Amino acid sequence: MKNADIHLLIARLCLAAIFIYSGVTKLVGWEGALAEFSGLGLPFPALAVLATIAVQLAGGLAVASGYGARTAALVLAGFTIVATMIGHPFWRFEGEDFHRQLTVALEHLAIVGGFLLLAARGPGALSLGRS
Repeated sequence: MKNADIHLLIARLCLAAIFIYSGVTKLVGWEGALAEFSGLGLPFPALAVLATIAVQLAGGLAVASGYGARTAALVLAGFTIVATMIGHPFWRFEGEDFHRQLTVALEHLAIVGGFLLLAARGPGALSLGRS
């Protein structure tokens, strides 16, 4: 076992954690998630919540386990870009709110970068998938 494989495992778990947590939170707090998505003005908010839960849980578990990690990483990268544009439109804000939304958007951009690295490199030897 190489240090790189341990680092990849830790990186996968770090990247997956927020998506698994968020998917479970939306699932058990369905009404709150539905209200949030409705407030964003999304058409068919119930369908959007359901799709979000599915992507977050399936993608997060795939990344964490390493099984299908490359594909899941690309899906979650795309999902994160779309969700950031919808949920954190920093360009619509001013002052402190602009900086807060921009910071969140940049944090999400860093997550996208992590997913792209995972997609390029693969999950490593400590995974249920192939490197």
